[in-house]
Amino acid sequence: MNALTAAGWTVRVTGLAMLMLGLLIWAGVARSFVPFHMLIGIALVIALWATAVLALRAGVPPILPAVAVGWGVLMLVFGLTQAQVLPGATHIVVEVVHLVVGIVAIGLGEALVGAGRRGAPAAT
Repeated sequence: MNALTAAGWTVRVTGLAMLMLGLLIWAGVARSFVPFHMLIGIALVIALWATAVLALRAGVPPILPAVAVGWGVLMLVFGLTQAQVLPGATHIVVEVVHLVVGIVAIGLGEALVGAGRRGAPAAT
């Protein structure tokens, strides 16, 4: 297993853990696990960034890794501040956006690994 594949698996595993734990928190079953959810989220962002760097080194055009790095920054900022956004009954909108942001991050990780596996374009 190469580093890009390992980073991709880290995105998958942390992403799945985030989804499962997030749904339990959302259902009110595991509210005390919010700090753990945040810690796994940070690990997911670091894994996404590592995947982006490794994909870039594998010859992936820089736009996709750049989007992934920017998305990771968005995830950190949004994840750490989402509790203060639209408090009250309308906070459900923020929670759904939070879920979508996480799912997109997992998809970006998959796209980076796939592009990296296809390799660099042939030099001319």
